[in-house]
Amino acid sequence: MGRMVVLAMLGLAWSAVAVESAKPAKAGEDTNSTVITSTQLSFDQQKRKAVFEGNVVVTDREIKILSDRLKVFFTEDNKVDRIEAEGRVTIIRNDLQATGEKATYDMKEGKMQLTGNPRIQRDQDTLTGETVTLWRNSKRILCEPNARLVISSEQEMNRSFK
Repeated sequence: MGRMVVLAMLGLAWSAVAVESAKPAKAGEDTNSTVITSTQLSFDQQKRKAVFEGNVVVTDREIKILSDRLKVFFTEDNKVDRIEAEGRVTIIRNDLQATGEKATYDMKEGKMQLTGNPRIQRDQDTLTGETVTLWRNSKRILCEPNARLVISSEQEMNRSFK
């Protein structure tokens, strides 16, 4: 039972990461703003794509994303359609840290996929596999192939949920 709770918590925490990373910044609201910094930014309005390259850091009040490159794809009505982070991707939210070589988030499907040696860690609990996929709307997680979940001792786990 305790192991299912940890897995569920990892999934819920990760889906919250996806939701928070997609929040748009509102003008004049510093506490809710999303700030993206990089060495270079190129925007192609015709292709509806922004590319941030070199030392990319995305920060808002609840999340931090680090990567070598970040691509943001927009719909025809200028809403975010898809986000792709590539190269040494690290996503940090509270006590949760996810790493991999590529993270893709599809806004419409509410689907986040982490590939390239993905690893999700919360305290001493770790989930790894070749691909970790999370669906925000259905609160589902799929780790395949070679899924591996390492859970700290039951005593430590119970203490962390109090």
